[in-house]
Amino acid sequence: MPAFKRMMSGTVLAVAALGSGLAQADLYRYIDDKGVTVLDSRVPPQFISRGYEVLDSQGRVKLVVPAAPTAAEREATRAALAAQKEQETADANLLRLYGSTADLERARSRQIQQIENQIAASKASIGDLQVEREELQSRAAQAERAGREVDPDVLSELAAVDSETARLQRLISRKRQEIVESNADFDRQSERLDYLVGDDD
Repeated sequence: MPAFKRMMSGTVLAVAALGSGLAQADLYRYIDDKGVTVLDSRVPPQFISRGYEVLDSQGRVKLVVPAAPTAAEREATRAALAAQKEQETADANLLRLYGSTADLERARSRQIQQIENQIAASKASIGDLQVEREELQSRAAQAERAGREVDPDVLSELAAVDSETARLQRLISRKRQEIVESNADFDRQSERLDYLVGDDD
């Protein structure tokens, strides 16, 4: 009988210990398919991705497991990381090209001057074409006053002059727009460079 009593006593202690462990086990709080908050000893696999909370034996939250990101959230994160990397590359290039905003302003002046030179050259060419056109028109008018047909070559040259003049005018318009865009681009770079190097010049 003493041996039997010892066995029973050990069994009772084991059961008591097990019961104590169960009483102190964590609880899990999650939302089910119906939107109902559930407290359970585990989270069913189909609800894990929604996130859940782990509660201690006193009902206090000891751990929050966030919901898995959606496809849209993952894409937004990917896009943000890509944008950050692109900005870092752009910053590195900016710092490599210009040591200060003064350097950048000198580069701006050079580039704008080059474009303005192209515009001036195009205007000068248009002026030359206008002189040529007046001469061709004069020859055509002389032929008409004399009652002759205008030489087809003269008409062809007039058309070529007008076509080249129109091309140069379009070029000038594009170059003027290029100046606007270049200044805007340099303004953005100057602001960013000033932020990166703290240059107040």
